[in-house]
Amino acid sequence: MDHTAIPNPVPRQSGAPRARSPYAITYTLIAINVLVFAAMVASGVSFIQPTPLDVANWGGDFGPLTVGAHQWWRLLTSCFLHFGIIHIGFNMYVLYQIGPFIERAFGRVRYLLIYFFAGLGGSLVSVWVHPHAVGAGASGAIFGLYGAVFGFLLRNRRSLDPAVTQSIAKSAGIFVLYNVVYGSITRTTDLSAHFGGLVTGFVVGMLLIRPRDGTRAA
Repeated sequence: MDHTAIPNPVPRQSGAPRARSPYAITYTLIAINVLVFAAMVASGVSFIQPTPLDVANWGGDFGPLTVGAHQWWRLLTSCFLHFGIIHIGFNMYVLYQIGPFIERAFGRVRYLLIYFFAGLGGSLVSVWVHPHAVGAGASGAIFGLYGAVFGFLLRNRRSLDPAVTQSIAKSAGIFVLYNVVYGSITRTTDLSAHFGGLVTGFVVGMLLIRPRDGTRAA
């Protein structure tokens, strides 16, 4: 699937020195996910298709353990686990696309809050809808970032250039629509986690975003 890069709504400051990467949080989140996956593979878990038991043993979201045994930490750890190289590869590519936008628009601390709350929201909805299936993946958190994009556009619709707003909304909308359609025709995609993350990210984003002033950003 081809993805259209989301434009940057925050003007760059020319000539300003940069002591550190402007996208450190995005790169760190990607690194953590990759390192966890590498550790799973190194321990003997399949590189292509880990079993549900393998993922559950590593902290996957599974109703009898998450809820029944009160292992609530699984709601978070499951967000850093993946069912194979294709699963993590797709999720990390999408995070690489959307992460920098959120990092600039919200700032690092708010970015992390959106990411983790959306991940938890997606995991909660997933374990409620599918209590006897093992859930894992960063997609709930990533959908939350897209939810935050919609919140950002809604709160700042009067200060952003309409062309920029339309471009961002189109890119985000295509991503969400594609995944809803694709998820509807596959048995392994957990749409409940996606929707849970999307709604959580939208709500948290609306609460955290600081409305911009009346000037338009080209």
